[in-house]
Amino acid sequence: MNRKLLIAILFLLISKAGLAQNDKDTLVYNLPVVDGKLVYADSVNIKGHSRAVLDSTAKDWLKKYFKLNRPDTLTKDLDISSSVLSQGALEFRMTTTSVALVKYDFYLIISIKINCRDNYYSYKIFDIFFLPKKDFFRKVISYQSNPDYLIELYKQKHLGFANSINYGRKKIREYLRRTNDNIRACISSLNKTMQN
Repeated sequence: MNRKLLIAILFLLISKAGLAQNDKDTLVYNLPVVDGKLVYADSVNIKGHSRAVLDSTAKDWLKKYFKLNRPDTLTKDLDISSSVLSQGALEFRMTTTSVALVKYDFYLIISIKINCRDNYYSYKIFDIFFLPKKDFFRKVISYQSNPDYLIELYKQKHLGFANSINYGRKKIREYLRRTNDNIRACISSLNKTMQN
């Protein structure tokens, strides 16, 4: 009797562990990847807003939301009709590897493009990367800068020894969660501002 109970408990624990891993994988497998690149894009209809009003609102939002921003003149997606085509920097804090104990301040750098028309706007957030805020730490610590690389690495069956130590699945999920959370907050702020 005890043996059957032990086998049943063991089976339940293994099943639960498998389901827990699937829950953790959900974020990585649901990120908006287009042609191997992380890209957030959408179109939003807004009744009663002219192109001029939306254009002005988008430009004001960019200046207020991003403490650090600059025109993105080198992008492949250059479009002179865009209301906004800029790079912006968001901030987050985390350890750089699975074995690190010290948290560092990072910049999450994004390119953002906003096109406005009467009663409508679209946005695209792309060319995403991150780096430590302090130049000194960029030179002395090990860190990953490319979410596209991390997504592909995460999806591999075996990470390899060096990647497992530096960027285990838990650390990769943390990088990607912080990236996704910051960009979703940015999109939410844009949509809220454009609705007013």
